[in-house]
Amino acid sequence: MWNRLHPRYILNKIYYFYTFHQIRGGIDISSKILGKKYLHVGKNFCSGKHLWLEAVTEYKGQYFQPMLIIKDNVSFSDFNHIGAVNYVEIGNNVLFGSKCYVTDHNHGIYSGDNEQSDPDIPPVQRMLTCDKKVIIEDNVWLGDNVTVLPGVTIGKGSIIGSNAVVAKSIPPYSIAVGVPAHVIKKWNPVHRQWEKI
Repeated sequence: MWNRLHPRYILNKIYYFYTFHQIRGGIDISSKILGKKYLHVGKNFCSGKHLWLEAVTEYKGQYFQPMLIIKDNVSFSDFNHIGAVNYVEIGNNVLFGSKCYVTDHNHGIYSGDNEQSDPDIPPVQRMLTCDKKVIIEDNVWLGDNVTVLPGVTIGKGSIIGSNAVVAKSIPPYSIAVGVPAHVIKKWNPVHRQWEKI
């Protein structure tokens, strides 16, 4: 039997067992996982190809204690990237389309009263911001190419339309679209239907 198995299949199984044995689901060998110690994954996790999960612990002399939490029944399509230096939480039953990006940090400081980043310094050399969280609550669906920026909470049961950039928090039971994302519909629990804003 073993001589009939494709070598990629065998590598996939070995990689899965030794690196991601705590993940109860499928993960492709093309995935990149950094900071596994700071990653907590629930049951029934699955992803498509080229998933990139990174819990960043050090960058240009900055040190972090990140937390990247993925709860139960989370499903990613292809080419998703989640980055945490502080705190990112993905709730239960969350569905990601392809090519979504979720981050709790920036390369540089661009607002507030703190010393802001000089545009003459290359972005890769700028300090990372590390004071924001991202929380995606239960039963959220993110369409293809959605970007979720630092400091955002996406409320329970919400839908984020494809190509949206979520720069501010989205309330529960909402449909949001656009750049920046804005709410266009809310779920009415009395009438059991989505209603335009």
